[in-house]
Amino acid sequence: MEQRCHLGMIWLTWIGLPLLAVVVWLRVGVVPAVAAMGIGIVGQVLYLRWFPGMSRWLGYGSVADSPANVAAIPTQLFRVTLYTANVCPFCPIVTERLAALQRHYHFEVDEVDVTFRPDIIRARKLRSVPVLEVNGRMLVGNATSAQIAEFLRSASDGQAR
Repeated sequence: MEQRCHLGMIWLTWIGLPLLAVVVWLRVGVVPAVAAMGIGIVGQVLYLRWFPGMSRWLGYGSVADSPANVAAIPTQLFRVTLYTANVCPFCPIVTERLAALQRHYHFEVDEVDVTFRPDIIRARKLRSVPVLEVNGRMLVGNATSAQIAEFLRSASDGQAR
């Protein structure tokens, strides 16, 4: 089951909501347009908050975690780049899992929001988020703590992924 957010759909959200508000404004008036925009924003916040409980119903499958074998993570310091996008429900899940692993092993995390960064998207050839990058290797999409720990181990060891 694919558990990632395609950047085109993220942009569609950012374009679609204001476009809807403009259409409502032109047809009905400014107050309903502001209400539509407000309802849309609140809807997005609630969607992100409730997504883990709704993911299976929405067809994404479970986003349940499986614990990491923290012994598998190397002890040397390394840098992880996490590419995220606004309104992606998987990004906060991966961010939380990565932060939990970071508490056990001290590695640096650079979180980069690519929602409005076409320069980074082109340079890194990103098509969806979340993306973890270590030493030029990438892990795309939602991942359990166990998968993240294995990725960190293999990427920091220089093994092919």
